[in-house]
Amino acid sequence: MQVLGLGYGWWDEGPFLRVRNLHDHVVRELPLDSELSLAVLPDRRCTGYYDGERSHPCPDGERLRTGTTCASCQQRDAFRPCMTCDGTRCPRLSASMRRYCRQDHHLYLACFGDETIKVGTASHPRRRRRVVEQGPLAAVRVARAEGPTIKQMERALSQGAFTETMRRSRKTALLQGTMSVGDAEQRVREAAATLPELLPPQFHDALYPPVLVPQPALAVRSRELSVQPLQLDDDVVLRGEVVGAIGHVVFVRDEDGVFAVDLGDLKARVLELNPRGGKKPVVQLGLF
Repeated sequence: MQVLGLGYGWWDEGPFLRVRNLHDHVVRELPLDSELSLAVLPDRRCTGYYDGERSHPCPDGERLRTGTTCASCQQRDAFRPCMTCDGTRCPRLSASMRRYCRQDHHLYLACFGDETIKVGTASHPRRRRRVVEQGPLAAVRVARAEGPTIKQMERALSQGAFTETMRRSRKTALLQGTMSVGDAEQRVREAAATLPELLPPQFHDALYPPVLVPQPALAVRSRELSVQPLQLDDDVVLRGEVVGAIGHVVFVRDEDGVFAVDLGDLKARVLELNPRGGKKPVVQLGLF
């Protein structure tokens, strides 16, 4: 069966791959907790758009050379305005997106294994899963308020010592760094202690004592693995036992060892589930 990769996420203890069937456009979430068996085909297609309630396929069936969505679907997407909003002047939103925006959100601080502290936001229902999907070495939640207020706090902090973004490639490179979990926890707690002096007084009521975000057992075990990443060329077949996962990376074991698969690279790619044949991935040496 051929499907289109839409993205990835985490349930309580394990990751899943979100896909859309090409024949009937049904969206599914495939658990990645035991086996991985799929082929990455040469076809790259627009992933469609989100209307505030559900995901829709691209009406034009656009094929892409790069990126994950076509220009038309970017304009249709109800969530896109929120990605660039800083919380001070909210754009015009649909009723469902307005409810999402105005619900309580949390501010978190994350350390991925270097000196950088990332500041981010998560809606209240996804306050743990959103952080787990980022794959930090340690993270704490530090504030709760309506979405626009949390956005303003994020923007204020990102203008100084913290960053709003951390590239997947950098996260991957840090997965087997030398920093311990204890050191990462200390860094995010120390960063949290500086927030009252970094934020304007109107945001202080939203702050609360730092709450450590627990890491899934699967992610904790994964940091002890010795792994190599893969080059996802066209027609590559990924087949093996899932032995670990951290954020956007799933670790797969086959007869040649344990390899790291970046789930983000599967977005907008046409995939063949449970293929019969195909070529084995090329190993990129020296990154781990």
